[in-house]
Amino acid sequence: MADDVDAASVKLTLTFDVPMNTLRLELKGWFGRNAPSLGELYEGVLHMLYAPQFPGRTRFIAHAAREIANRLPEAITGVKNERFEWQNKLDKLLKSWEQAGFSIDGNLPEVVTATNAAPSAEFSAPRRFMHELAKLLSEYASSRETNQARSRRLFEAVDKSDQGSKEALIPIVTQWLEVTTWFVKIAHDSGRTDIILRVDELERRFTLF
Repeated sequence: MADDVDAASVKLTLTFDVPMNTLRLELKGWFGRNAPSLGELYEGVLHMLYAPQFPGRTRFIAHAAREIANRLPEAITGVKNERFEWQNKLDKLLKSWEQAGFSIDGNLPEVVTATNAAPSAEFSAPRRFMHELAKLLSEYASSRETNQARSRRLFEAVDKSDQGSKEALIPIVTQWLEVTTWFVKIAHDSGRTDIILRVDELERRFTLF
């Protein structure tokens, strides 16, 4: 099929102007000094905002906004969240589960007591496996930070002038969570195309972001 398509006929021309105001120039400069990789995402979004023919741009922009939101607390506070490598840890736990002789069909082995023909409500597991499970849950709990806590930490670091009034940050943290959640919801492909999202809404949301 590719051989039947003239390369010239599928050429995509993306020529557009990005309106830069004072705020955008300040943000571009801040990113350049403090978080260059996030700055590239920010500039990329600005280009795609004014390229209505850019295929899949709603999801690209949403992904970029999500990445910026996730990395900003680290860039501003210097506190890096340790990533919970859940797949590797679950693989290790799965291996331990199988070594204990248990099935991975989703069912627990039935234990029948000598005095009762019905399966026991209790389930025994090797101590080694239970220790690994307890350790896994502990590591997850330690690494997990709610979006609200991370957002509050972000704005507390930004607004050093009013540390004594945490209540004053509640409205802006709430708004930040609302706008970032909106981008997260459309970041993954759901079978819907760009046409379902109005251009002015996308621009408005990112400007608010």
